[in-house]
Parts: sequence; C-alpha cells; structure tokens
Amino acid sequence: MKFLVISKPNGNSHGLAVSEAGMYGQKVQALVDSEANTIEKAYAIISGGSAVIINAVDTTELATIVRSSPLFKSSNTEIIPIADASDFLAAFSS
Repeated sequence: MKFLVISKPNGNSHGLAVSEAGMYGQKVQALVDSEANTIEKAYAIISGGSAVIINAVDTTELATIVRSSPLFKSSNTEIIPIADASDFLAAFSS
C-alpha cells in the first residue's frame, strides 16, 4: 500500500543537533535509494515539515516507519492512502 505522509512542526523541540539532522537526512536518502522501495520519495516543505511517499505492506509497518522518525514527537502528522492515478482511473474504464 502507498501512503502520503505529511508532517508539519507542532512547536515542540525535536532536540536534534545539526549533525544529527544531517545523519537523519542521509538515512532517509539511503531508504529512498534502497531496493526495498520503502520510501518512494521524500520532500522538505520549505515553511517547515515534510511530505513523504511510503510503501508499506500494512498499517503496522507504516506505523513503525512513521514513528521511527526522530521528528515524530515534534510534528503533527497526516497520513493519506494514495494510489497510482493510472491504476485508479483504469478501474473506471473496465
């Protein structure tokens, strides 16, 4: 299943040092580049926050991925199930 995960800062301190933030960025990039395709794409929202497309087998895997972010407690997170547009639209033409 594919999910759009949107996180926006909630005002709480995330407690990350600059060096830790850089290491977290490298971890995210490694997940984007991995063959597992767990994180399909990750974007930073310029005003603060992120938008990430996550591929997860089930909601347990999704929750594990989302909650493992060091920014989780300092963010409001919205999770939206999504589908490839061409697959979704093809269902209407059958």
